[in-house]
Amino acid sequence: MKLPVFLLLTGLGLGACHKSDVKPDEQPSEIAAAFDKDFTLHYQQQASLPTQQQPELTVKLDEVAFTYCPPNAKCLVGTMAWPTLRITDAQGQTQVLPQVTPPKNLLPNDTLSVRANGRRYLLTYVQWQLDKQVKEYDNPTKQQFGLTFRVTKPN
Repeated sequence: MKLPVFLLLTGLGLGACHKSDVKPDEQPSEIAAAFDKDFTLHYQQQASLPTQQQPELTVKLDEVAFTYCPPNAKCLVGTMAWPTLRITDAQGQTQVLPQVTPPKNLLPNDTLSVRANGRRYLLTYVQWQLDKQVKEYDNPTKQQFGLTFRVTKPN
């Protein structure tokens, strides 16, 4: 009796495995972004504003925390992604956001004030989205979330 149960459980366990196309060690390329325009980052990706050659600000998506609820499931908590950002100014000064005690999750449409280069910038977390290749039965990884931001430069 134990052998059939063991074989059944082993078969179910192997059948539930799904290989992901995402390579966790692969670093996404750096992008150039413009002030007052939306840009999307993936885990460990960074954007240089306004150019990569002489960035005034560099925004790096340091960490992505998320919950996932498949489309046809009933979950207590829906799908959501929360970023941790590393902001570096032209002088090399770095700060990690959100920078609050106790830690607070940054939600879509939240705006933070960032002090860099002797002035304040407004950083808005616009939205998150899952990559299109994520299937309903997949358990996505943090690399498959794209988070969109906007940085407004003061006048």
